[in-house]
Formats: sequence, C-alpha cells, structure tokens
Amino acid sequence: MTKAAGKPILIGVIALVVIAFIGLIDAIYLTASHYMGGVPTCTAMEGCDEVATSDYATLGPLPVALLGALFYGVMLIAGFLWFDMRKNFVLKLLPLLTVPAFLFSGWLVYLMNSVIEAWCLYCLISAGTTTLIMGLSLWLRTKV
Repeated sequence: MTKAAGKPILIGVIALVVIAFIGLIDAIYLTASHYMGGVPTCTAMEGCDEVATSDYATLGPLPVALLGALFYGVMLIAGFLWFDMRKNFVLKLLPLLTVPAFLFSGWLVYLMNSVIEAWCLYCLISAGTTTLIMGLSLWLRTKV
C-alpha cells in the first residue's frame, strides 16, 4: 500500500467500523427486545410493533436482528483485524459477506413495504447501515 493510497483506505476502514458499531447497537436493541418479550419502542413512526412481531422477524428460532448483530460484529472484527495487521486480504474478502447481507436486507425492506405493510425505524437504520457497509466494502476492494 502506497502512502497516498493509505489515507483513503484508513478513512474508509474507520467509517466502516463506526457504521458497523451503529448497526451493532441497533441490532442488539432489537435482539434484546425480542428476547425480553417486548417490542421496540418507536416514537418516530408507527409500525415497529407490527414488524417486530411478524412471522418474518425470525428465521426458525432466531430473531433476524440477532443475525444482524452477528454480521455487524464480524464487520467490526474485520475492521480491527485490518487495523492490527494492515493486510489487504481482509478488505478484499468483505464483499463476500456484505453483498449477501445487503441483498437479505433488501428482502426485509421489501417485506416491510409489500407484505407486512408497516415500517420499523430500527429496521430501516439496519438496512441503511448495511447498505453503507456494502458500498464501503466494494469501494475499499477497489483501493487495495
């Protein structure tokens, strides 16, 4: 990695880590709400309760939010691994996880809109963070 190429990559990885942290907090909140038997508190829009209690909120016994938390955790680990080792292969592998996560997130947004016909702010935050992380991962891949 050249010195000129290093700064944009560093900024990109920092952005990825910050966005993954936001996504992780969001997903942990949704997961905790699920396991505590409640629904997420949402005063900004109506529909969080409908989405959180829908048949689509779980995959088998697991809440979808837990899968999101695992995804964001892996993204944080990948970012910290890059900071620790400065090995570009870490960044080259990210799209293998981020593109499927983006597609799954898109499917969930479709379900909110077209099937459940309700919107969850926390789910939209997760969709946004997943989209940003995927975009960053594809951009970082072109820089390494």
